[in-house]
Amino acid sequence: MRIRNLFLILLAATGLTAQTPMTLEQAISYAQSNNQEIQLARLNVDDADGQITERRAFGIPQLSADIGYTRYLELPVSVLPADFFIDPNTGQPDPNAERAIRFGVKNNLSGTLALNTMLFDPSYFVGLRAARAYRDYTAQELLSSQRKVKYQVIDAFLPVLLVDENLQNLDKNIANLQNLRNETKALYDEGFVELLDVDRLDLSIATLQTDRDNLANQRQIILNGLKMVMGYPMDKPLDVTGNLEDLLTPPDANDLTGKVDYLRWPDYRVAMQGKNLAELNVKLNQAGYLPSMRAFANFQRSYQGDSFNDGIWANASWAGVSLSAPIFDGLLTKGRIQRAKVTEQNTNVQINMLEQQIDMSVQNARDQYASALDKLRSQEKNLALAERIYDTTRVKYKEGVGSSLEINQAEQALFTAQRQHVQAQYDVVRAIQSLENALGQ
Repeated sequence: MRIRNLFLILLAATGLTAQTPMTLEQAISYAQSNNQEIQLARLNVDDADGQITERRAFGIPQLSADIGYTRYLELPVSVLPADFFIDPNTGQPDPNAERAIRFGVKNNLSGTLALNTMLFDPSYFVGLRAARAYRDYTAQELLSSQRKVKYQVIDAFLPVLLVDENLQNLDKNIANLQNLRNETKALYDEGFVELLDVDRLDLSIATLQTDRDNLANQRQIILNGLKMVMGYPMDKPLDVTGNLEDLLTPPDANDLTGKVDYLRWPDYRVAMQGKNLAELNVKLNQAGYLPSMRAFANFQRSYQGDSFNDGIWANASWAGVSLSAPIFDGLLTKGRIQRAKVTEQNTNVQINMLEQQIDMSVQNARDQYASALDKLRSQEKNLALAERIYDTTRVKYKEGVGSSLEINQAEQALFTAQRQHVQAQYDVVRAIQSLENALGQ
């Protein structure tokens, strides 16, 4: 009973630590949450939200409080003019009069409430629009980063499937050769074939096993690259599942011949938001020619006295408005407007260049898909032919009318056809993904 309980505990622990292979969709989903580039893009969106709040605050009335206390250890001295004191006897200034006099009290305590608000500032409203536009810009950048990481994961994931397909073929071929070797060894023991026939099969098996070991090592290296793109810990195991054939879904007919929709590209929408920001920057600098007006109101309560029981409390309040109007700034605003317009023109040129790049990418991707699909169809025929030749050669060999050299040549032709067929499947899947990427999907 104790052994049974121990076995159940070990079985449960094994289930908790087992690594479940990830599908392509799961790998993409993991990367969307853990890739550092996407995390930085999300932080940029949060920062843009903060900039909107910060910019909006300039148009909201602001209230502040100030409390101050001053203790004069020695009151300041004021010197009066020489003719301030007149001698009543002579009617002339008294040269002996004390001209240095101290004014004030030793304790001064005051508290002030200050209210300030903007009445009119053209740059405020343009700046607020720019802050909101920048937030949209960072949101599009986030979508662009997510899309970029998606295809980075695909590019790192597909080679693993390619290796797995080749490993499966190698395992099947090794097993088939091992069976054939055992049959040939039995024929050799009975004196029907030469030892050379057995040796040739042993060499073929050893060669395939070496190829398999090399592929297995390459698979781990490729998985490390996938971990990097996904943001997956390098010290934790990762495995994937899937096959190339499931990803051979052909594109829609419209994707192969339809007109390109640039707005499907997050990068294009980023460029359009950049153009919007450039236009707002021109307006923001043009607002530098316009005046601005602010209003203020203050209330103050103060205490003055030589001690804290014989002083006087007093209130004061004042309010007003201030108008600021630029007159001449040495052509500074003009220069800023000129540069902002140049930036706006640059964004237009960049958008045109991006449209050309998208058109070229789509056309190249369509051509690549058509070429890869033709190659796959050809390799499917070659594989079927190689399998038929191998099966026929093997039957002849078992019946004693074929040589080991013929079976060896048929094996090599079959193995080559298998690798080329898997590579052709891989190329079609890559072409499909490249087309989807080019179309902004």
